[in-house]
Amino acid sequence: MANVTTVDQADCADCRAVRPGVFTRYRELLLSKETIIACVNGGLLLAGFLAGLGGLPDLSRWLYFASAVIGGMPLFALAARNVFVHHDITAGVMSSVAMLAAIAVGEYSAAALVVFMFAIGDWLENLTIARANNALKGLAQLVPAMVTVRQGSAERQIPIEQVRKGDVVLVRSGERVGVDGRVLQGSASVTQAAITGESMPVEKRAGDDVFAGTLNEVGALEVETTRTGSETTLGHIVQLVKDAQVAQAPVQRVANQYARVLVPVTFAIAAAVYLLSGDILRSITVLVVVCPCALVLATPTAVMAAAGNAARRGMLVKTGAALEQIGQVNVVALDKTGTLTRGQPVVQTILTLNGMGEQQILALAAATEQYSEHPIGRSIVRAARERQVPVGQATDFVTLPGYGVTAQVDRYDVMIGNRSLLAARGVTWPGNADRPLQSFEQEGYTVIPVAVNGQVAGLVTLADTPREEAKATVADLKRLGVEVVMLTGDNRITAERIAAYLGIERVYAQVLPQDKLRIIRDLQAGGKKVAFVGDGVNDAPALAAADIGVAMGLIGTDVAVETAGIGLMADDLARLPQLIDLSRRTLRVIRQNVIFSMSMNVLSVVLGGVGIIGPVAGALMHELSALPVLANAARLIQGAGPLRR
Repeated sequence: MANVTTVDQADCADCRAVRPGVFTRYRELLLSKETIIACVNGGLLLAGFLAGLGGLPDLSRWLYFASAVIGGMPLFALAARNVFVHHDITAGVMSSVAMLAAIAVGEYSAAALVVFMFAIGDWLENLTIARANNALKGLAQLVPAMVTVRQGSAERQIPIEQVRKGDVVLVRSGERVGVDGRVLQGSASVTQAAITGESMPVEKRAGDDVFAGTLNEVGALEVETTRTGSETTLGHIVQLVKDAQVAQAPVQRVANQYARVLVPVTFAIAAAVYLLSGDILRSITVLVVVCPCALVLATPTAVMAAAGNAARRGMLVKTGAALEQIGQVNVVALDKTGTLTRGQPVVQTILTLNGMGEQQILALAAATEQYSEHPIGRSIVRAARERQVPVGQATDFVTLPGYGVTAQVDRYDVMIGNRSLLAARGVTWPGNADRPLQSFEQEGYTVIPVAVNGQVAGLVTLADTPREEAKATVADLKRLGVEVVMLTGDNRITAERIAAYLGIERVYAQVLPQDKLRIIRDLQAGGKKVAFVGDGVNDAPALAAADIGVAMGLIGTDVAVETAGIGLMADDLARLPQLIDLSRRTLRVIRQNVIFSMSMNVLSVVLGGVGIIGPVAGALMHELSALPVLANAARLIQGAGPLRR
């Protein structure tokens, strides 16, 4: 076993929290009165349907009646409050009246079905609120509950809430930074992609700033606290998410758009029919046939069919509103790191400087880095394995956080790190390395020198590479008439190199979370419908503020996944244009269903008003009008494959 030494590095237990299960995260919602009523309503509705199939019509009718009454009580209360308190007529008012009319003529199944659809709609709205709250909890969990504070010569662990401005906080390897502050002493490699979006770990030394919620990969730091709690950058992100969620207007259901007109017109027609004919059954028929069952089903059936289609292809659509909105976007803003790219450094080239071969340099570098915890070191080892380069054993391995690593490999003294490390160890920088180094850095690559036996043997270049499907995805989005822009916290050179390869003309680089939020709102102010696609904590405000947020599900942080309305669970960016195409077809089906259901309502009212059909025939006609709506929606269950190229 090799000798492994770490300089200025303390052992740290893995204290990462296990993500709670679904029931724990949504316990309050799942045990709420609304959820229980919706379950009872649905259970009785299903039982009534099964009883009818089993040849028990009387039992079926009573089960439907119970479903309508139990599930309808909250709807009745809401409708009454809307009318008498808020003086507003909604689809709930229209459905309440229709249900009472349906019950009056014994059509209990129609009443129960309408109640169930509204109960499910309300429950989904509550789920959206619960998910938003979980997103904010996830943000808060990025900050450690306890931190180590130096007080004189002593070290003491205290709750993060007790830390004050000016306190000196110690951050060791594997720990998250709990405060915003300035490094007093020490050095470390800090991953701050969650806050800034930078794809590579950043080397921190005395005088550098650090942010709460970032992760110390390797090293140890003493940080003077400058901001705590809600004043930190992470705290501002939390507030931005809250503000964005409040500012986003809720999507109004299709039925509500007609309710304010349909309800008064229906009552007027029913009253006129009674006054002209003196036949109360005709008036009841009008109220029954106008029950918006087909209208209520028009949107959710199409959405549910399309959502099932999407789910089978690894696209998690959390609400019907999300599926409707994604088809209306005309601008897609894409985060770079982890969304358009893999989100991890990959070895690109190995430049030899002293005659040593590329494979030998890679073999020595991989042998030296195989005990390293640094992401760049892991990338070098991975590159050697992928290229089937034999990796030997290293001895006397030493980590110098913020500088690099050294080790003995066979008869070679190997040193990998920055120029400060090479200079400190007496390694002369070769003149023939300056020009290629500048060229690589201008192209946005990270360049790592490898010194062997006191001489720089070569340069290893690394970069965060685009996903295989990213270029085709950008082309597909453009083919759909959608403008594509890139937003990233990474440097402009790297961002423009990636954008040029992918075919993206509009790039916003070196932006912070609040800048992403501002850009999204500027696009919206220009009349654009914006979808934002991201995966990190720094993306959460933009995900919440966009007309629709899309998270890269498996690689994305819990915060991004919770905040977004859609999750690409297979991490396949190519699904995004497929989903937009599916959504647009869904919107067409919804419009067809609404037009058909409204036409049937008008026809039924006319037939009922002139006495051609009675309450029973009207109820039957009302039930049958829902079948074409269901059949049309069922067409969305299949399709949405790859776009033609």
